Amino acid sequence: MKKRILSTIIIIIIISGTVFAAESSTFWGAEGAVYIDDNKGYGIDGGFAPISYIPKSDPGTYPLVSGDDGRDLGSGWGAVKALVYISHEIKLPYLQGSGSLTSGNNILYKFKGTFSPVSLNAIASATITPLAFLKFQAGSSIGTGWYAGFTNGLGLNADGTGTPAGDSFKGVVLESWISGTFQFDLGAVIPGDWTHVLLAASSKLGYKRYTGAEKDQAWQWQADAGENFNGFSYFGTYVLGYKLPYKVDTIAILVETEQMLFENKDRSTITSGGWGSDFIKVTFSPLVNIKLSEDSSMKILIQFTREKNYTVGTIFNNYFINRVYDGAYIDLQRIAFSYSMKIK
Repeated sequence: MKKRILSTIIIIIIISGTVFAAESSTFWGAEGAVYIDDNKGYGIDGGFAPISYIPKSDPGTYPLVSGDDGRDLGSGWGAVKALVYISHEIKLPYLQGSGSLTSGNNILYKFKGTFSPVSLNAIASATITPLAFLKFQAGSSIGTGWYAGFTNGLGLNADGTGTPAGDSFKGVVLESWISGTFQFDLGAVIPGDWTHVLLAASSKLGYKRYTGAEKDQAWQWQADAGENFNGFSYFGTYVLGYKLPYKVDTIAILVETEQMLFENKDRSTITSGGWGSDFIKVTFSPLVNIKLSEDSSMKILIQFTREKNYTVGTIFNNYFINRVYDGAYIDLQRIAFSYSMKIK
């Protein structure tokens, strides 16, 4: 029944785009990143974790929790991420007026499919722009993953070892979200090639669920750290940028926050001496956007992240639930890029 309703909605959206002669665009692109290796905050007292490609091994001074696989701090080479995508957008006029605040009002429907070496994901969203400086979005996605031998796309991380199960197609990951964005371009008030100071702030409430996991079971998705639980999270995104009349057409600072909410936030809090379920992850990213042609562009980001540090006695535990939070540190997490090209 749910599948029929979803299919009907998609058909209505596509038909409405044809009936109202909406703008329609199709894009393909690629996203990738090189993760920088370090020793996960070991041996520092706050501050910045230096880059290191020499892993720290468990000295054997502190006994591991029974059943825990233990871990080295660092991989010796870092990691890489890669995916390709194709997306289709349909833009419809929505309560457009004659003034500068409402002349561009629209509803944007977006359908996107992504493929990585360990996962497949389908995403649909609708974004309403009721005023030039406001956007509201609702969206959902469904994805699955598999074990590729060298890395894992999807699996439970709940057996106490800290090593996620190498499962393939053992369920799907369902995500839904709503968000609101305030945006401002000084160039809209003071016209000119050199007046485009950009500001944006977005708040997003998301729900994520892996159908193969019970309420209290952690799980891994797309080769992440395996610290996901079914439930709600909050995401904040903040941008300060400047648009230039050149090939390098935008430079900006991007700040992103992420934290679990409700029962997941209270699972093992910092004040209770736990692993830090209420920790707020913060990522700072200087970025540039390069306009390669009229139909293609590339974004390049250098991302610094505020990460959890752990006590010396628990940091070598592989299962994150067996660790004890002991402050935070900043590391150079990754260098990332995103390429997009309009094909229709």
